[in-house]
Formats: sequence, C-alpha cells, structure tokens
Amino acid sequence: MPGVQVCLFSLNEGSDSLPLQMETLHFEALFCLTGAVTLTQRNGSVLRAGSRQVLLLTDLSCCHLTGARTETPIEGILVAVDARNARDSLKAICSMLGNIALNTRQVRCWMEARSGCAVEGPTYWSRAAFADLDRLPRAERARWCVWKSVELLYLLSVSEEVPKDRASMIEKEPAFAVEDILWYMEEHLDEPLTITELSRRACLSATTFKENFRRLYGLPVHTWLRQQRMKRAADLLRESSLSVLGVAQSVGYSSASQFTASFRQHYGMTPAQYRKMSEPAQPRLFG
Repeated sequence: MPGVQVCLFSLNEGSDSLPLQMETLHFEALFCLTGAVTLTQRNGSVLRAGSRQVLLLTDLSCCHLTGARTETPIEGILVAVDARNARDSLKAICSMLGNIALNTRQVRCWMEARSGCAVEGPTYWSRAAFADLDRLPRAERARWCVWKSVELLYLLSVSEEVPKDRASMIEKEPAFAVEDILWYMEEHLDEPLTITELSRRACLSATTFKENFRRLYGLPVHTWLRQQRMKRAADLLRESSLSVLGVAQSVGYSSASQFTASFRQHYGMTPAQYRKMSEPAQPRLFG
C-alpha cells in the first residue's frame, strides 16, 4: 500500500532501538504482541504499552519524549503511515467503504491533546483486533495490522472528543491543515476556490497557508489547482460526452472561452482538438 510501511520486529529487554520513524506527517501504530515498552516524557510522566495494546505515535511526540525502552523482550508489528504518500490509498479505501469521512485533522488534534502519543486498549476494538490477529498466518499479520490501523484512524476521526482550543492546535501544525484542504480542493474543482476561502477552512492565515502549501507540494496553490483542473478536464474530454462548456463548468470555469484559453496554454491544443485526437481510430474497410 503506497505510503505505508510495516515492520515485524522482536527486541531484547532494555533495548532502546525501537523501529520508530517519527517523521513529519507520520502516524504510527505499534501493535504489541508480547512484552512491553515504556515511554518517558519530558514532564516526567511515563506511558506504558503492554501486551495486546497498541501504542499510537505521531511526529508530535518527538518534542515530548526523552526515551523509549523495552521492559521485557518484546515482539510487535509497527505500521507507519505517511499522510502525504498514503493520501490516494486512504482515499480509495474510504471510497470503497461508501465515501466514509477520514478527518485527519481531527486525528491530529486528538493526538496533540495527548502530546503526540497514546495507548489504545484494552477496548472492544483492541480485543477484537488481537483475537483475530492470533488466528492469522504470520505472513498475513502485517496486512491485518495495516487494515486495523486505517480502521483506527477512522474511529479517531469520528470521535466526538475535540479539544476546545482546536484552532490554535491546527495553527501549530499547519502541514496537516494544508493536507486536509488539498483533499477538499480535489473534491471541489468545479467550485470557485480562493486563497481567502481555503485558508479560512484551514484555520490559517493566507500567508501561512500559501507558504506551507508550496513547501509541501512544490507549487503555488493556483498553479497546482490549474494543473489538477486541466487533468480532470482531459479525463472528461476523453471519457464523457459532455460539451466543452459542460467540461469547463465541471472544472470551475464559468465560460467556454476562458477554459479553452487555459486548456490550449496547458496542452498546446483546444479542447475540441484534444477530444478528436483521443478518439479511437476507426477500422478501414476495403471492398
């Protein structure tokens, strides 16, 4: 699954070499099969994940942890989800399950309220997850943990618990807010999308939104948006019977002339020429 890495591991007691990645925009779930791991936070508090519990981590925890060590020999499965590279995979899964909502921003807020690390279990979810895991062949356990990690992301994203100071939390981590807005933009290419409206939705200033978008995706917002609209338009011209005006309106243009000018600039031909070129060749009959 693109954007997801899985590691099956075992470590001796006292080891501090847990295979955590803790990279930017990462969500990691460590399924503890046997043994236990203890995390020490900068404020002196200790978090312990034992057998048949799941340790949840994000890159936020790097700022709050001073150490992570195993108490006993430990065996586990670590699932690391890169939010940027896994976006399309997660979107496909959500679509397959009836377009369920996966609110990664709320998950981020939930994790930040816990200093970036939390323990899940024992709960109904964790008991079921580990009970079924025990019945699987070892070769299938990694796939199962990936699936359960996505399920857990969904459960956290629809949780009613939302930190009171949500806006300020999002402001601290603008990358996740921008990630959510990118999903929104892709689903609303037919609407007039402005920096003012998008930054408001992200709870960021316009400047912060534009700077973080360019840092994450390498393009200004408007350039990225134009490219996505042209890509969608090309798909519609090839695969639908919409008129040129209909295609234009489907990708956010109010007039066919404006759309045609942008399409010609991007592809070097008019929409009508592109559609004609994309038509399958007709077989020639010889009498």
